[in-house]
Amino acid sequence: MAVSDLIQELQSTKKPSRETDAKIALLFGWQRQVATSEGATKSRKVSWIHPVSGENRLPAFTFSVDAALELLDLVAKKSHGGVSWVVNEAGVTCTVKVNEGPYYHAATPALSICVAALNLKAAELGDF
Repeated sequence: MAVSDLIQELQSTKKPSRETDAKIALLFGWQRQVATSEGATKSRKVSWIHPVSGENRLPAFTFSVDAALELLDLVAKKSHGGVSWVVNEAGVTCTVKVNEGPYYHAATPALSICVAALNLKAAELGDF
């Protein structure tokens, strides 16, 4: 999946998704490992390995501001910025600004931070 497609998906969704978290993780270098075992019942265990720390977990990027900020830190170390939101008849629109960059919009603060991180990643990769 192209980074631009994932950005568009995040901008158009209204709620968090573990499926989207997995797409983001793969794009940012998490390794997905699947182990199966057979016995009385067949089981399958999926592990997600962090690209830097090697920690075994898949952060909830689209659910949690803390996890979204962890993602942002991978492409914008020691960044600064802000989050704001507007509630009106159309719903909620959140806006994020990172460093001196443009404004990014989505339905929740976590989604907006993910959009910012993905835009920075796209610029890093030259994928617009």
